[in-house]
Amino acid sequence: MIIPNKLHLTYNAVMPDGKKFLRTVESNAVYTEILSYSVSKTIRSDKTSVRKGENFGIGVTVSNDSAVKLFNNFFTIPQPVGAGYVAGSVKINGVARPAFDPIKGFPLPDLNPGETVAIEYVLKADDQIATTTTTNLATLNYTVNDPERGDISYSEITDTVSLDVISDIISVTKSVDKSFALKGEILHYTVIIANTGNITKSDMVFKDPVPAGTTFVSYSVKIDRVNYSVYDPEIGFAIRSLAPDEVLTVEFDVKVN
Repeated sequence: MIIPNKLHLTYNAVMPDGKKFLRTVESNAVYTEILSYSVSKTIRSDKTSVRKGENFGIGVTVSNDSAVKLFNNFFTIPQPVGAGYVAGSVKINGVARPAFDPIKGFPLPDLNPGETVAIEYVLKADDQIATTTTTNLATLNYTVNDPERGDISYSEITDTVSLDVISDIISVTKSVDKSFALKGEILHYTVIIANTGNITKSDMVFKDPVPAGTTFVSYSVKIDRVNYSVYDPEIGFAIRSLAPDEVLTVEFDVKVN
């Protein structure tokens, strides 16, 4: 984008005989190129959602559509929330640069008018994060030679690209009411199932083989304190879906043979 500017000056001239003449003159035109538009910076991801622990690729393309050479170019990214950099994954124009780290930053080649540079790197969704999205952006620092001011340095950021981070973790905790028992006694098992992820878990089937040396007590299955007389943990049975942070409790009894 170029902003032109030209002055139009209108004036009256008075001749010695008193006659007046209306005149208009124009100045020369001056131009200012807005580099924010002429130096394009696009960022993209190869995925729209990832599971915790999964890798995803980020690509940034810088195109110099201005009339001036870009030099002292330097690329960096902030530490992404919910993701970490995969060491050795940087590529510049398809060439691997294993020593480069985008969080620390690295130099880019000079860009003459009409030239483009492509940056690629890989991030990994953290295993232990407290967010459901990870947002990524990059910063480009560059210098141009301004005929009016000499070398001038600029710093601009890309747009952001966000990915949903999917946690499919579910926790299962089992307890028994006795640490010691005699033949003929009843053991009461309690299983707590908690959806500790951030997506709903569905189509779940509960199956718990009866321990050797015991016999399942018929009609003893309870789900969230509601009795299900026909259920048998040895055979298995369906349980309801769990939204994030929801908990379900299954109980049943066995008898020691």
